[in-house]
Amino acid sequence: MSLNLRLLLLLVALGTTACSTMWPEYEKPQIEVPAAPIKPLSLDRQWWKVFGDPVLDRLVAEALENNKDLAKAAAAVDEALANAKSARALLFPRVDGAAKLGSTKRQLTFGQAGDFEKITSTGSIGAGVSWEIDLWDRIRQTNDAALARYAASEHTRNATSLSISSVVAETWFQLRVLDAKLGITRDAAVNLKTVSNLEYRRWKADVGTELAYRQSLAEFAATEARIPSIEAAVAKTELALQLLVGRSPRAMAQTLQRGADLQVPDTPKEVDPILLLRRPDVASAELLLVAAHADVNSARAENYPRLTLSLLAGFIVSTSKVISGMPLFWDASAGLTGPIFDAGLVQSKVDGAEARKQKALAHYQYTVSVAFRDAYEALVLLDTSDREVKSVEDEVKTRKQSMVLSEKSYDAGRSSKFEVLAETVKVLNAELSLADARLSQLTARSQYFKALGGGF
Repeated sequence: MSLNLRLLLLLVALGTTACSTMWPEYEKPQIEVPAAPIKPLSLDRQWWKVFGDPVLDRLVAEALENNKDLAKAAAAVDEALANAKSARALLFPRVDGAAKLGSTKRQLTFGQAGDFEKITSTGSIGAGVSWEIDLWDRIRQTNDAALARYAASEHTRNATSLSISSVVAETWFQLRVLDAKLGITRDAAVNLKTVSNLEYRRWKADVGTELAYRQSLAEFAATEARIPSIEAAVAKTELALQLLVGRSPRAMAQTLQRGADLQVPDTPKEVDPILLLRRPDVASAELLLVAAHADVNSARAENYPRLTLSLLAGFIVSTSKVISGMPLFWDASAGLTGPIFDAGLVQSKVDGAEARKQKALAHYQYTVSVAFRDAYEALVLLDTSDREVKSVEDEVKTRKQSMVLSEKSYDAGRSSKFEVLAETVKVLNAELSLADARLSQLTARSQYFKALGGGF
């Protein structure tokens, strides 16, 4: 065995054993979280279906298919996947084809001319193989960082899907509540118009008074004046929803179909830290921290030598008399290079990677805190919105009873029509307040599902 071949084999052996260098392993940051519930919580990814509205189901599906923000997130996933494949390719040898054609003439003034005074054409064709042996795990750490960023982009897309579905659901809730408020106000206006017409006839028949008629007419006008603003709010909300789901400008002119009455699901009023730590934005933040840790290891590895193996082989064709036929040629080499003086370039890369790791750590810790903040806030909203709905329902019931009693008192001549009108308006305002309270109740449940990660 020749000395050169022995040296080559020695370098290869060095390359396969040098990877025993161990860089610090990633350690998950320690964060104090509350104890998990006895029965772990679970959420369906299609959490919006618990509201029992087929139209809402279709709108969310349409939004997830057409939304431009989600399209951008999907493109970011594709980009991260391409980067991961690019990093992985560095682990393997690279093969390149090579072809060369040239002409040479050497002019001599002594001796026999031979090939020296002629134009000699030479061509070669072959293939070259080059491979950097990953001595210190630099390439593998780069590959790990790219894979972590690819996984993080997947979670970011899931977070975008969760955000879109939440916005669509809450906008739909708002539209349905506005529909209810519009119906309540129109019904009240019709009733007040009937009362006003009755008081007008009573006044003209000298049974009632002009004051009672004018009071009833004023209450009718005030109630009717509310209708245009509610109609405008319905139209604006409907258009906003059309835009959210990605409808075309032509389709946006069409009125959205309404669905079944929304159900208020029975939502568990507790927090599961396991679900929260799997929340898409939290998972993405941690994977970015994993990638930053691998970047630090990769930067540190640049302080150590790199071993590169190369092989070039092929055939030569020439018009020279010295070369006949198509002889095979090959050239094998191994190179070991390492930094001696770089004016602090490598260390600056390490320092930069360390700074980015600290930034990623702070981002992860903050994201976890935001997740728990959202969950605790959602629990508060669940409780307060439920109690508000119960209180306003009781108010509406009491107001309606009071209105009936006022009407009986008026018929018996013990009270004025103004008292009946006042109670009618109070019932209207209480019903509108109940619609707002139910919107808060539905929105609180949407926020709860979103806070826990929407089943991702």
